[in-house]
Amino acid sequence: MNGNRGFSLVEVVVAMVILTVGVLGLAASAGAITRLTSEGVRQAGAAAVASSRIETLRATDCAALASGSATTGAYSEAWRIFTPPAAPFSRHITVVVSYRHGRGTRYSTYVTERSCAPMAG
Repeated sequence: MNGNRGFSLVEVVVAMVILTVGVLGLAASAGAITRLTSEGVRQAGAAAVASSRIETLRATDCAALASGSATTGAYSEAWRIFTPPAAPFSRHITVVVSYRHGRGTRYSTYVTERSCAPMAG
């Protein structure tokens, strides 16, 4: 040992390679995180549109309930009202919200049930 302190050229090159691999991995995951965050925002928007539609349909008189469709901002929604034969005082509500995703379209389906039983009086 000659008493000189410091790093050899080989140690510096190895450290730079390790640092470069780490930075490239971080950059690649940042793009994925951005895409996933954007998808989460779109899914949350679809859920909000569906929730609003379901609340509107729940507030509507049972006799006036009807299937339909609408567009709310970047979201298209279609709802279907179904009366099951085994439960004539019940309405099944299905809301399908669609939105653009990349080069395609994504669909989110929300299902609920509403009672239309006559009020006891």
